[in-house]
Amino acid sequence: MSRLSASAVVRRYYLYRATARPGFHYPVYTLFLLFNDLTLAQIGLIASIQSVVVVTSEVPTGYIGDRIGRRNSLAVGAAIVLVSNASYLVATDFVGFTFTFVTLSFGGTFVSGSGSAWLYDTLREHDMEEEFTRVSGRGRALGQWLRAGTLVVGGFLYAVNRYYPFYAGVAAAAISLALVLRLPKNRAYDDDSEMFDDDRMTIVDALPIIRDQLSTPDLRWFVAYLALFSGAVLTMDMWIQPIARDTLETTFGPTLETWGIPEGGVLGLLYAAFTVVSAVTSDYASDVEELLGVRHALLVIPVAIAATYVLAGLVPLLVFPMFFVMKGGHSLLGPITNRYVNDQVQSVGRATLLSAVAMLRNVAGIPFRVGSGVLATWYTSMTAVAVLGAVFLAVAAVLWTVRPPVSADYEPPDAGAG
Repeated sequence: MSRLSASAVVRRYYLYRATARPGFHYPVYTLFLLFNDLTLAQIGLIASIQSVVVVTSEVPTGYIGDRIGRRNSLAVGAAIVLVSNASYLVATDFVGFTFTFVTLSFGGTFVSGSGSAWLYDTLREHDMEEEFTRVSGRGRALGQWLRAGTLVVGGFLYAVNRYYPFYAGVAAAAISLALVLRLPKNRAYDDDSEMFDDDRMTIVDALPIIRDQLSTPDLRWFVAYLALFSGAVLTMDMWIQPIARDTLETTFGPTLETWGIPEGGVLGLLYAAFTVVSAVTSDYASDVEELLGVRHALLVIPVAIAATYVLAGLVPLLVFPMFFVMKGGHSLLGPITNRYVNDQVQSVGRATLLSAVAMLRNVAGIPFRVGSGVLATWYTSMTAVAVLGAVFLAVAAVLWTVRPPVSADYEPPDAGAG
């Protein structure tokens, strides 16, 4: 079958990434759940159920992606996310909203491994795998820019009518599904391709491949480090809203009340600002990778993020800079870490392996979420975040000293090409 040119494929990928994660409802979904009489305990229980769904689904859905094709897996995920968005409009109780968030998490597992695997193999088909960090970072940035706009719009739509952000989310999810279907399949999954006739894995083959590849020296400690980063550092994301609310109330509360800016609008603007920072930094991921190298980027950026947690715990004025450092640093690291993992694994089973890595990261997050929740109950949310940062710094220092996650000899394949 005819193949698209490299530039056409990249353009379609950028369109898909730009629409994949609109945020119309994101700054107000907690308010919406409370409006529907859910308690904070019920909201926390739903989050725990989501974690279980992600952990149990990542490897099976990654395996499905390797069986049916990465593009088809992305389409399945987009369809499930569309159902999740639509369910906001009919859910009225704990059971209904549990379905909403379970389908959201389940749909996301179809994307987590297959998205990166599809891009890497597609670029490799065009002899462009060295461009992975740049293309992935640019796609992430485009998605963040559009998300920033939808966050602002969604916050103010909620102020007009509580259901408007969710109608907008359904429309955006339908557009995203249509754009996924315009992505080409990887060559191995073309209808006329015989490449995978003998290589396609069975479910029996999948687990040994995951075990063997994750136990290699180049991945073993790297994945452990990623799990530590996800657990100790990215857990802070669940505390942004309470910390931001408390800080705003004690600093700008009277001014905002005087101006008549609704709560949803304030949160929408705040999350949009986070997203703009993420978009800008993501677009420079390949430049940072070239400047620092993978090894130093993976050391310096996480340490800088964790250090701001500790400092903000000591100096409250640093709370908002801490948010921006976390969001921007995470966006920088995403394309770099994905490039490193893709460089280490085989094409056959790539989506399964990447989903396994995502699963391990989610597993690592569970004890940190539970532990930080206990600390937040005993003390404050900011205290819990400061402890998370301190734990990461201590364990990371030991890990880099004893078993560096990235070898000093590592060089990206085709480094310097193009």
